[in-house]
Amino acid sequence: MGDQIVRRPGPTIDASKMSAIGIYMRKYTKVISKLAAIFMLASLFAFSSLHANTSKNKELLVSDFEENRVDVKDYVGDGRWTVVMLWQLDCIPCEEQKPAVEAFHKKYKSSSAHVVGLVIDGHDYMPEIKAFVDKKPTAFPSYVVLGDVFNEQIEKETGKLFPAAPGYLIYTPSGELDKAINSRVNINDLIGYVENKFGS
Repeated sequence: MGDQIVRRPGPTIDASKMSAIGIYMRKYTKVISKLAAIFMLASLFAFSSLHANTSKNKELLVSDFEENRVDVKDYVGDGRWTVVMLWQLDCIPCEEQKPAVEAFHKKYKSSSAHVVGLVIDGHDYMPEIKAFVDKKPTAFPSYVVLGDVFNEQIEKETGKLFPAAPGYLIYTPSGELDKAINSRVNINDLIGYVENKFGS
């Protein structure tokens, strides 16, 4: 007679233990899912905060007419819309648009919006700029760009170059860059655009 294979019963698993393990695993999975969701929300919030502060943290250094350093960003994000007008000497379109820009500044500077001017000729032309402003002062404050860093800073700020004037930067009341215009624009359309933003 040949050898017989004897089959031995395997270990039995208690059904109650299986049920307990299942409950534990479901609870564990829920906890992990909640932690993952919290981590994702926290990461998203941190990214959003970083993105929101990016524009305000970048410097846009210029100077006053006495060559004291000024950061344009100190004039944005104060609860008003900010229009930065880039202008230069011997710029006919600039002079054509200044009256409308000045009227806008005078009308809203105490409430919803204001204007800051940047003279993009740079410090090499400071004597000529001073003489020009003495003869034809602007209703809004104007500053002179620092030629050695301006192009790099404005490109980082806007993603654009501003080789000629007039040009415009528009900032929201919280200091975010809303629009950058480096080409000819109808000034009345631009003013209307900003006025619509604060519901004039």
